[in-house]
Amino acid sequence: MSYGYDGQTETMQLDVSGTTGSETDVAIIGMACLFPQAADLDAFWRNILGKVYAVGEPTESWGADRYYVASSTSDEHIYTKAGGFLGDLYRFNPTEFGIMPSSIDGQEPDQFLALKVARDALADAGYADPACDHSNTGIVLGHSTYLHRGQATVVQHGIVLDQTLELLSQLYPGLGEDEQLQIRKLLKRKLPPFNTDTAPGLVPNVMTGRIANRLNLMGPNYLIDAACASSLLAVQAAMEELRSGRSDLMLAGGVNASSPAEAFMVFSHLGGLSRNSHIRPFDARADGTLLGEGLGIVALKRLADAKRDGDRIYGLVKAIGQSSDGRALGLLAPRMEGQVLAIERAYRQSGIDPASVSLIEAHGTGIPLGDKTEIQSLGSVM
Repeated sequence: MSYGYDGQTETMQLDVSGTTGSETDVAIIGMACLFPQAADLDAFWRNILGKVYAVGEPTESWGADRYYVASSTSDEHIYTKAGGFLGDLYRFNPTEFGIMPSSIDGQEPDQFLALKVARDALADAGYADPACDHSNTGIVLGHSTYLHRGQATVVQHGIVLDQTLELLSQLYPGLGEDEQLQIRKLLKRKLPPFNTDTAPGLVPNVMTGRIANRLNLMGPNYLIDAACASSLLAVQAAMEELRSGRSDLMLAGGVNASSPAEAFMVFSHLGGLSRNSHIRPFDARADGTLLGEGLGIVALKRLADAKRDGDRIYGLVKAIGQSSDGRALGLLAPRMEGQVLAIERAYRQSGIDPASVSLIEAHGTGIPLGDKTEIQSLGSVM
């Protein structure tokens, strides 16, 4: 038995291994993932067993050197480059999915990796054959809708170009309209393309829409953005689709495959990243968290249907409890009362005694206040 808990929006998930369960249980029948130093599910599991520390520094193309100043406290810099980066695993072959290679450049990379991993999860479940009926198959993914590479393309083509030309006009008042137009064209050629082929990929929800299109899924498709709880709430939404009878097979998970240097800048400004460039959850030496890239998707079915169809069952999801902190001391400060509510709600819904739990997957950010609150919350219930 294991449970995963998210301290940001106080969301908690329970799952148990085995095939005995209640009628409302949801079976995990397929899984796929892509994480740092783990190209697939087997590699990820081997890394866990081998205690592989997959934190490192990004490639030169990431752009961190433009902002990196180890001792800085300025909001214009980042003080660590360490994180969990996909590196060379950041690969996608568009022709496998009938996508023109020319339409890839300038789009949101996460969308294409999500398509690949969704296909792999469907294949792991045994339902990737084109002959499979997916009229009642859907996909829900947790994905942040802020500051991604694709969106930066739009900003560069619009706001950044306008601001650059305005600045040049102030520095060189003699620039005529023709010269400004030539400069704009020159600058645009230096940017990733923004045209009718690439524009759809810059809309966040096209991620699941593209997956539904390429994999011929005709059930629901949408994104959920709930910060660190996004993937768990995506699973919860998928479970509700199954329990209501609206869908018979659902893909669900979380995607955060590209972490631009600007995202590190935001977390550095908040003081949330480790200045020692090392994440140590629940450790007295912990001084902050680190950001990582990756994505994981599971294939879900109602337990009765999975048993009827002879599907391989990895485990059962019994309940997901969630709550908010209410009026806390600060907007980003965790509150024990809110976390306890989420844990208690999940155990109550699942009918499981907390004393029977043998494995806990914690949020464990390495941020001292968050870790302390989480330990207190778990201790009050366990």
